[in-house]
Amino acid sequence: MKLIKAALVTATLTLLSTSVFASQFGYSAGNVVERLGARTIKTDAVKTKQEAYQLGLSQLHQLNKAKPVELSKKLKISGVNIDRRQIHLNEGGYVTVEEFMNTDGQISYKGKINVSFHYPERDSNN
Repeated sequence: MKLIKAALVTATLTLLSTSVFASQFGYSAGNVVERLGARTIKTDAVKTKQEAYQLGLSQLHQLNKAKPVELSKKLKISGVNIDRRQIHLNEGGYVTVEEFMNTDGQISYKGKINVSFHYPERDSNN
């Protein structure tokens, strides 16, 4: 009986100390939440619809090649509990074009880059 009690106490202490050490050295499995987000980024105004599509496509390719830390800046993802090394774009980004007229009656176009992304965030509700 003493052997069983000693084994239980040892196992309990081992489990408790493991979770304490794990939380000191980064994220532990119980307090990280996967966040999803979406952004639309507009290009500068250009004179033709084709130029707007080309400009938008170029910027979409740049986002796809960007490193996670760069993505956090370009997509304006903020927060103190975010691991900026783990931000990733989801597949399915696309470009649309917005047509508008200024006060002089001139029609211009802006490319709109639409992307979604995900990243882990440390949940502070502990």
